[in-house]
Amino acid sequence: MRLREKRVNCPPHCALCNSADEDSLHLFFNCPSSSNILNLSNLSNAVNTAVTQGLNSTAIIFHLLQVLSAEESALFATILWSIWKQRNNKIWNDVTDAQNFVLERASSLLYEWNATRNARLKNNDVNGNGEHSQSARVIKWSKRNRGRMKCNIDASFPNNENKIGIGICIRDDEGVFVIARTECLIPKCDVHIGEALGLLTAFQWVHELQLGPIEFELDSKKMVDSFGANRHDSTEFGAIINNCKIMFNHLYENSSVEFVRRQANGVAHELAKAATLSASFHILVTPPHCIEHILINEML
Repeated sequence: MRLREKRVNCPPHCALCNSADEDSLHLFFNCPSSSNILNLSNLSNAVNTAVTQGLNSTAIIFHLLQVLSAEESALFATILWSIWKQRNNKIWNDVTDAQNFVLERASSLLYEWNATRNARLKNNDVNGNGEHSQSARVIKWSKRNRGRMKCNIDASFPNNENKIGIGICIRDDEGVFVIARTECLIPKCDVHIGEALGLLTAFQWVHELQLGPIEFELDSKKMVDSFGANRHDSTEFGAIINNCKIMFNHLYENSSVEFVRRQANGVAHELAKAATLSASFHILVTPPHCIEHILINEML
């Protein structure tokens, strides 16, 4: 006689704390990791008050969206997204994102989204009917004044790797490729710390090349704003920015650090992604295949 195997549907387990109660309430609010992430933000009091009311996850979220300000609600939404991304990284890539990295990723997303939104609004024209029409201007890398080179910088943070990639590309005033550098840093760090390390690396390397006045460009608005701000920051990010300022003031004259949209920083972005494929830094005296098509298009 054949015995039929009885299948038991076990409840899902939390990927981070191994709790058997992996529902949306646990995922976003009750898991120690998620709770700590929310406590690191300035929303902790409101969130903890809502959670202790015995509501389900949907009710908690809608309650908080009603009591929080518009800015706080936006941050709350991006934190939930980043927590969800943390779970996916653990389940599918077996990578555990650090709690402070999860919060920083949410803050970075919100900051960059606001910067892009504000820039887009500034580019809108108001027609005679009072309606906004988007300019058809194509955003891409632009040439500089004659005699001045441009250095584009970007950092890449692959989800399934415990490292970051730094990409740096220098072009002349006609857009012709001069030289590039890729570098891989271990371990993975917060997004803006990685961006700041990329700028510091570029300052050191360009000074060694003795290229004279040069324009540095990054697509991190927060990074460029922090570099130009006159305020004290005691964090690790602030310390790196301070080192960047000291080096820039001592080594560079008639130069600048500017923000550009991602579309105008494509070469550095591709180099940063390629950097994560190697364990050491590389100096590129000829353009690699991954950026050839971008260089050609941007010279037209």
